[in-house]
Amino acid sequence: MKMKVLELIKKRRSVRAYKDKDIETDAITKLIEAAIWSPSGSNIHAWSLVILQKEENIRMIKAFSPGLLGDPATLFILCADKKKAYEKGGELGRDVLSLMDIAIAAQNICLEATELGIGSCIIRSFNQKAVNELLKLPETVVPELMVSLGYPLTIPESLHRRGLEEAILYWDKKVGR
Repeated sequence: MKMKVLELIKKRRSVRAYKDKDIETDAITKLIEAAIWSPSGSNIHAWSLVILQKEENIRMIKAFSPGLLGDPATLFILCADKKKAYEKGGELGRDVLSLMDIAIAAQNICLEATELGIGSCIIRSFNQKAVNELLKLPETVVPELMVSLGYPLTIPESLHRRGLEEAILYWDKKVGR
């Protein structure tokens, strides 16, 4: 049964312990599609994915990624093409929009993973230069985020979330609505 969006958002967790089970190609394709359908500032779409599934390649990336915990079955590395972002959106595209687009795409990947029963964790704690060199990426392409993926060994408990009053700085709410 399909979840409602807010239920899905509330169910998503940062999973760092995975079963020793591969993710099917159909599921990976759905995760890629979820990323592709993410919004893009100024319609720049200046990001690309590197997808690793071979244990030796994931292990190689883990050596330079203190935030990459557990043994994920798949690792998505979201990369910004800074040249393309600059050509399409100037400094704002290169320095801000490309990063926002990657973050939104990562969230879409995690939400679709949750829908599919796959655990995920967004990671920024890694050595960008080392990962860039290991993957032999062009110099204009920068790895910005990783999403580790696998079938959860355990589902972490929900952490406390702040209430509406804490989250809202200002609301000029109309009376009677």
